[in-house]
Amino acid sequence: MLGKSFRHFFVCIVTLVFAAWMHSVSAEEANYVLGPGDVLKITVYNSPDLTLETRVTENGTISFPLLGEVQLGGMTAPLAEKKLAELLVSGRFLKQPQINILVVQFQSKMISVLGSVYKPGRYPLDRATNLTDLLALVGGATPDGSDLITIIGKSGKSEYDLRSIMDKTDGSQNIPLAGGEIVYVHARDISVMGQVNRPGKYSVVGGVRTVSDFLGVAGGINPSGADVVTVTTFRDGKLNRFEVDVDSLFRTGNNSENIELASGDGIYVPRAPMFYIYGEVQRPGSFRIERNMTVIQALAQGGGLTSRGTQRNIKLHRRNEKGAIEKLSPELTDPVLPDDVLYVQESLF
Repeated sequence: MLGKSFRHFFVCIVTLVFAAWMHSVSAEEANYVLGPGDVLKITVYNSPDLTLETRVTENGTISFPLLGEVQLGGMTAPLAEKKLAELLVSGRFLKQPQINILVVQFQSKMISVLGSVYKPGRYPLDRATNLTDLLALVGGATPDGSDLITIIGKSGKSEYDLRSIMDKTDGSQNIPLAGGEIVYVHARDISVMGQVNRPGKYSVVGGVRTVSDFLGVAGGINPSGADVVTVTTFRDGKLNRFEVDVDSLFRTGNNSENIELASGDGIYVPRAPMFYIYGEVQRPGSFRIERNMTVIQALAQGGGLTSRGTQRNIKLHRRNEKGAIEKLSPELTDPVLPDDVLYVQESLF
């Protein structure tokens, strides 16, 4: 008995929800504005001779029996029904006509969907539609598509972040579409180049937004990469280029330079600055210059001195501002600069 009552209650709830949904759909269709190209099926009850299927002309008119050319463009279907009824009454053709207009083909309001979607093309707007509904209609974004979407309409061009829209559970951020818009879903637009483990182009999707996010999806900076990377952005028609200290970003937690990237932006990781050491050291060769490295730390990078080496009279070859090579005698605490060449001499004793 209880199970039967529960099933009856469940059926009632489903019926009410379906009825509310149908009412919402009917309300949306009733608000559709007729326009050129729409095909209308007009039914006049008890007057089959007046029932017809016709197309709205470019001028927004239809040809209706007894009435001739009638302007219906720019009106909703209920208003058009009322207008035809009034014209039939004022012309003394019918006393109380009951008219129903059904839009058979929606052609006056088309939306073009381009870019990285599964089913790009032109779609008729048959009822009040928003951006997420349209994306569902075209099958969603392809794997190489991003969350960045550009909509070009009568009011101009606007960019939207689908993630921000989806984060609003009440739908308050969803974008309504009126027809005539061009919706473009961006592809993978962020370039990560240089000394990273997986250079390439990456999408602005999911939680991937900032400089550190994109360095992460590119596999991180490889051992030969520098701590300071170059970020290129394109905002308001202007190309901007600035440097981001990644080491400081992660050590200090200062996110002021960890900006969110957008379509067309790029990250370039240059090679780390190098120094060279030869002579009486255990491992002569080229090495990465660590932050604030000194001469004595450079000696340690080279494995230290051999049994014949001496810390006295170390020679440093450095290129000056004019490009000429200078031969210096550095102190052990002096800083090492990019492209410095250290020579450890043999001890005389």
